Amino acid sequence: MKSTIIFSMIAGSVLLIMTNPAYADTAAIRTMADITMNLNHFPSDSDKQMLAAITDSDDSSESEIAVATAISNIKHKVGTSDKEKLNSIIEDESTPTELRTVASVLISINHTPTKSDKEQLKKIAAGADQ
Repeated sequence: MKSTIIFSMIAGSVLLIMTNPAYADTAAIRTMADITMNLNHFPSDSDKQMLAAITDSDDSSESEIAVATAISNIKHKVGTSDKEKLNSIIEDESTPTELRTVASVLISINHTPTKSDKEQLKKIAAGADQ
């Protein structure tokens, strides 16, 4: 009986891990969502320091580095070369949903995110499921 319970707990944990990769957000993604949510024309110096920590981290994925770089480079809107990278991230279904959402918001940003975009970003920044 005891081994059945332990087996069920282990099997359930493995199942959760394997079926929820889209919800596996990182602190980096939450940070980028928070910065983007509060963006006003361009990132602040402290925002740029946090973004640099993401781009310099060995734990950051290529996609996270590209999004952090795009945010850091914003001057009222995303530049052309960053926009191309963001589009690639959005189209890549293996990229975490939360990061694809941040990239989508960045592409359409004009000085500041829309109210609807801010609501999506707020959920990501809080670590909530979308």
